[in-house]
Amino acid sequence: MNPKKILCFILFCTLPFASFSQKDSTYIKEGFTFGLLPAISYSADLGFQYGGLTNLYWYGDGSNYPDYNHSLYLEYSEYTAGSTLMRLYYDSPVIIPGIRTTADITYFRDLAMDFYGFNGRDAVYNQDWEDDSSPHYKSSVFYRHHREMFRIMTNFKGHLNTNKPEWEWMAGLVYFDFTIGSVDIDRLNKRKDDDEKLPEIDGIYDKYLDWNIIDEDEAEGGRHAYLKLGLSYDTRDITANATKGIWTELFVAHMPSFLSSQTDSYTRLNLFHRQYFALNKSRNLTFVYRIGYQHKLSGTIPFYLLPHMSTSILTSATSQGLGGSKTLRGINRNRIVGNGSLLTNLEFRWKMWRTKLFKQDFYLGTNYFADMGLITQDYKIDKSMVPADEYDLYFNDTNDRPHISYGMGLKAALNENFVLSADYGIAVSKQDGTSGLYITLNYLF
Repeated sequence: MNPKKILCFILFCTLPFASFSQKDSTYIKEGFTFGLLPAISYSADLGFQYGGLTNLYWYGDGSNYPDYNHSLYLEYSEYTAGSTLMRLYYDSPVIIPGIRTTADITYFRDLAMDFYGFNGRDAVYNQDWEDDSSPHYKSSVFYRHHREMFRIMTNFKGHLNTNKPEWEWMAGLVYFDFTIGSVDIDRLNKRKDDDEKLPEIDGIYDKYLDWNIIDEDEAEGGRHAYLKLGLSYDTRDITANATKGIWTELFVAHMPSFLSSQTDSYTRLNLFHRQYFALNKSRNLTFVYRIGYQHKLSGTIPFYLLPHMSTSILTSATSQGLGGSKTLRGINRNRIVGNGSLLTNLEFRWKMWRTKLFKQDFYLGTNYFADMGLITQDYKIDKSMVPADEYDLYFNDTNDRPHISYGMGLKAALNENFVLSADYGIAVSKQDGTSGLYITLNYLF
C-alpha cells in the first residue's frame, strides 16, 4: 500500500474534521479548522483510553500560519486502569493584544497513580512484586496510590521590548486540589474475574505511612495555589514543531502558606532550555534537545507536588515526571522523584512525507530519541521506623545515577498543529521498568 493510501486510512479512522474559509494553498490556512479524535489510545502509564477529544483552531486571515490565533482543546476520556480525565485548555496569542494567554481546567482521577518512593535509585523497585507470574508476586498495584487532581491554571507571556520580541516576561497562577489515599482494591476488583482479583495487602504508600516517611498532614492531599514569575527567550520558527531556534524558560514558583492547606510554604526554581537545528535545506530533518532543571530554594514541598513541573504551555493534561510519556519515555511514570532533578531529551525528527488531502496539509514523520533523568537534590525522609528485616527490600542508601531510556516514534500531523503521536521507549535499567508505548497528541517539546 502506498504512503498516501496509508495516511488516508489513518485520517479516516482518527481525524475527521471540518474546515471553512481557507485559501487553496498547501502552506497557508485561513479561518476555522478542527480535528476530532475518538480518544482511543494506549499508554503504558494508564492503560487503554476511550472517549473523545477535539482541538479547534482559528487562523484568522492566515497571516500567522502555521501559528494560530486561538486554540481550544476539549477532552473527556477514561482509561482501563481506572482513570478519568476531563480537560478544557485554551491558548491564544491575540485575545489580549501583545500577551499570549493560556488557561486550563482539568480534573484527573487516577485509581492507580504510580508511586515508587523518593530520590531515584535510593528507592528499590522490584518488578517481580508486580508480576503475577512470579513466585514473589505481591500485587500489580503495589507501587500505586489513589489520586484525584483538580487544577485551574493561567499563564501570561508578553514582550519585554517590542524591538526584541524573542525576550518575554511570564506570570501565572496555578490552583490544585488533591485527594490522596490508598488504592481502592474493592473498586478495582469489581472489574475482574475471581482468579484475577487483586490481593488485599498494603502497598508501598501504606508502608510509607506506617513508617512515617509520608507525613500524616500530607497523606490525604490538600489544596494549594502558587504564583510563578519568569523570563522566556524564544526564537522558534514554528511553535508546534520548530525546525530552528531556541526556547528557554526560567521560572520561580512560590507557594505561600496562606494559599495552602499546609502550614509550610515553598519556593522552587524551574529552568527549561530547548534548541532546534535544521539538518538540511528543506528542514524536514531536525535535531532537537531539551534540558530541564528543578531545584527547591526554600520551604517544604508536599510529596504529591514533587513530580509537578511548572511550565508556560501544557502539551498534555499533566506536567510531571520524571518518568513516563512526557519526560522519560519507557521509564515508569514518576519513578524519579526528589526536591531537585535534571532532565535531558535528545531527538532526531524526520518529516518523511508531506501531501495535501481534502484541502488540508498533512505530513507523516518519525523521531528517534534518548532520554535521561537524575535526582540532583534529595527529598529528605526519615527511615528510622523502617523494620530492619525489610530495610534492604526498599532502600539502597545510595546517591542517584542517570536513568536512561531510548526509542522511536511516528507522527501524523494536520495543518502543522494537530499532531497524532506514537512513541515507544525502552528503559536501560530494570530498576526503572521495561518499556512503554504512548499514543498521544503533540511532540514532546
